[in-house]
Amino acid sequence: MKYLSTLTFLACVLLAGCQPAFVTGSKWDSGASGVNMQTRCEQVDLRNKVEMDRLFPKYDGWKLVYLSEYTTSNKLGTDAAVCFERTK
Repeated sequence: MKYLSTLTFLACVLLAGCQPAFVTGSKWDSGASGVNMQTRCEQVDLRNKVEMDRLFPKYDGWKLVYLSEYTTSNKLGTDAAVCFERTK
């Protein structure tokens, strides 16, 4: 029974396609500081055009200051955190 459980567990891991994750991040200086600055961060799936088209127009006029992308080599998911800044 223990052998069967171990074999089942290994099969599940292989079927899940476990791959090492790649995390990349970039930060840019907005050039402004102080109490009048507003910063907003959002999570977005970079493979989903509808989601990107909904999110990015919301920040027209804002400066992109941070982008962090998380993906795996099997491309099951590409997730990102994006941060925008502007002066009030």
